[in-house]
Amino acid sequence: MGRTAAEDRRRAMAGPLPRRAPGPRYKWVALSNTTLGVLIATINMSVMLIALPDIFRGIGVARSGPATPDCCCG
Repeated sequence: MGRTAAEDRRRAMAGPLPRRAPGPRYKWVALSNTTLGVLIATINMSVMLIALPDIFRGIGVARSGPATPDCCCG
């Protein structure tokens, strides 16, 4: 059976549940998530760097050297 309205009110008035201390595997889960995120970001940047010439060619933009603003070069 489901909970009654009185039980729901009692739980709402009791406040949030107390926090538990992280388990012994928490640091390894956090480390593996961070490592996987850095790996994916590195692969993504490598793919972008390899694909940039084709992207420039596809949209008709000429690839040039480093940009130097005319207003700052006195």
